[in-house]
Amino acid sequence: MSRKARRRAQRQQGGAPSHPVGAAAGRAPGPLAAGATPAGANPVASALMGHAIGASAAGMPALDDPRSILRVAVGHFQSGRLADAERHLDRVLAQDSEQPTALQLKGVLAHQSGREEDALAFLDRALAAAPDYAEAYQNRGLVQAARGALEAAEADFSQAVTLRADYAEAWLNLGTARAALGRYSDALAALERAIAARADYAEALLNAGNVLRTLGREAEALARYDAVLALRPDFALAQSNRAACLAALGETEAAREGHRRAAELAPDDADIQAAWRDSLSRLVPAWHFTMLADAGRNQAYARAIEQQVFAGARVLDIGAGSGLLAMLAARAGAAAVYAAELNPAIAEAARAVVAANGLAERITLLNRSSLDLDAARDLGGPVDVVVAEVFDSSLLGEGALPTFRHAARSLLKPGGAVIPREAVVYAAVLAMPEHRAANPLRQVEGFDLSAFDRFRNPAAARQFDLAATPHRRLTAPHRVASFDFAAVPAAERWRRLSLPVIDSGEAHAVAFWFELTLAPGLTVSSGPDGAMKHWGQAVQFFDAGIEVQPGQQLALKVGHTDARLYFEIEGLA
Repeated sequence: MSRKARRRAQRQQGGAPSHPVGAAAGRAPGPLAAGATPAGANPVASALMGHAIGASAAGMPALDDPRSILRVAVGHFQSGRLADAERHLDRVLAQDSEQPTALQLKGVLAHQSGREEDALAFLDRALAAAPDYAEAYQNRGLVQAARGALEAAEADFSQAVTLRADYAEAWLNLGTARAALGRYSDALAALERAIAARADYAEALLNAGNVLRTLGREAEALARYDAVLALRPDFALAQSNRAACLAALGETEAAREGHRRAAELAPDDADIQAAWRDSLSRLVPAWHFTMLADAGRNQAYARAIEQQVFAGARVLDIGAGSGLLAMLAARAGAAAVYAAELNPAIAEAARAVVAANGLAERITLLNRSSLDLDAARDLGGPVDVVVAEVFDSSLLGEGALPTFRHAARSLLKPGGAVIPREAVVYAAVLAMPEHRAANPLRQVEGFDLSAFDRFRNPAAARQFDLAATPHRRLTAPHRVASFDFAAVPAAERWRRLSLPVIDSGEAHAVAFWFELTLAPGLTVSSGPDGAMKHWGQAVQFFDAGIEVQPGQQLALKVGHTDARLYFEIEGLA
């Protein structure tokens, strides 16, 4: 028998364990990781058990029988006794320094202990002794991948599947290496070969789903995730990635439920927990948190509620959010507080907040729009006080006018209190050359980008912090509009103003902010110098500016609908 043939026979007799080193399946959105072993399983033992090596390792081997010693070594692998496994492998190699299976297992052990260079050396020796050793190529590829040598890893995985066309683990790792190299179509082809070789290969199905998501093929990805969960319903990562896929497909409620289920299955997995929290955060705009941290706003509302809510009063809080204003009303002496919150998840959280503060018996959460409330049916009759904070930086964008109009006419007792009672809007015309470059969008670095300007809404006001934004005031701030929330007008209104120019330049935009009268003698402003900080100021850009000089009068049209304030320059007066 030739030396090469003898090595092949030794390898076949000794078994050929394959070690899926890349043990964690891919996380959304990147499809980059290899197959996972079952939770709690020893990854080496899991790999070894997939390869028949003959009789049980029980019993003492003959001292001069390498095959029996290898069986005992494998038994130690399967039991997690890696030091004992290595000791027996050394006995084999002491008798035959080129025994390929022992060399391959020594490489796996070295990799397990973080000795990557030693691992490569052992695996190189195994392949020198047995050039057609597919499992050694697979494991050398995994070591190369762990070292960041992805091209070398891809070459080894490719050689493994050339030697064994049905080698599912190698196809999986070839797919993940190609994905890590950015070759997603090639990666998907390899993963499909892994699935063809083993139809119930959950990790290959999962990674195929991740690659499909990366390619934007969400519906196909969802089918792959469903197949994974049909095999392993408690696979937390598959649940989480499926939920992300559902979110991309617009299935918001199903996505949130999927993230919740994944978080329950993997309470200690930081990535899965972060995905769950992210799905919750999408229910609530981030400005809720800056609003709740706005001490000027909170304290002003607290003082107004203390002033307007009397002992035994019945109060309606519209747009309850966290429940803070409702609890302030209860603290001020209200006998009953009704808190209307349309968003189901926010209403559920507010209910928990109220209960945690011992106020569940006095505060009733209503998960519906205030516009859908009937005083007799839902509130036990008209209330004494209506309190609401349904504003944005431009005052009207959150539906303040229809909200207060309906509440004052249909839900409030005659002569009842509305908090806030009034809003006054102030505006100033500005030069903002840095922001003018994209409002409207025209030339950038010599290129005409005007076709992209279709995505900008010229009528929309944007939130700015003027204190931190370069600008010059071309006019002083002027009072331009006011709203009585106890008697909201039923129709659109507009007016023309003549504003004295105080500085020279091109008028690019108008900035505006508001002052709330929360109770008699109690006002608070969202202006640049105001106490309320989280709203900032609203800025509306003009499509066409106008050059102005001090001493001139600028003609400005100001109007509002139920949804927004608007401004138009009409020239010089």
